Amino acid sequence: MPKEREIRNSIGHLVQIKAHMLSMNASLKALKTRPVCGPPLVRLRQSYLDLRMIVEEMMLLSVSAHRTAGEQISKDLRKNYNASQKMRLLEKINPRFFPDAIKLVPTEEKGVEAKFVSLEKEYLCQSVAQDMYNKSGNFLHASYKALSVEEFDQSMDELETFFNLTATLLHTFEVDISGKGLFIAGHLNLFENEPPVVFHAQVQQ
Repeated sequence: MPKEREIRNSIGHLVQIKAHMLSMNASLKALKTRPVCGPPLVRLRQSYLDLRMIVEEMMLLSVSAHRTAGEQISKDLRKNYNASQKMRLLEKINPRFFPDAIKLVPTEEKGVEAKFVSLEKEYLCQSVAQDMYNKSGNFLHASYKALSVEEFDQSMDELETFFNLTATLLHTFEVDISGKGLFIAGHLNLFENEPPVVFHAQVQQ
């Protein structure tokens, strides 16, 4: 069974993810009513920073029960800006590091009312998270070239897609937090006045 510290660590990462998701949502709503000029561009950059933090917190969630790996990943996140390299490293530590969206379905199995199955609806996958993380670097540095209206609109579309896919993924999910088959399931409770909820899902030997 997961230890109290491990559960507390995983909830801590989910709290940060929820905070950045709400920050991104507020920015996207505000940006829809403003022209492309100084302050909105700053808010757009903030949204990309939120995106990066969401992905990084999900990475750390996957090793929240693996202290040595968690410390190493934290160091790598600070010095390496390439999501592809970070995720390859995580896959070596934990092949199932990326969360999977799930849902409860009734079952006829004796003594079991329902079971978890993968969600059929589209949600954030590892490849999209990796791609969006890498793209975000273009917006987190000053540039000699001004952002066009078309580029601004495209960025908004991409950020909204990321937000919606991530919200679907973390509505109800499971993830190995150890690299050794120590699974938790949880709800982000994104728009609820409640903190994220985590509970033990299964331990695979």
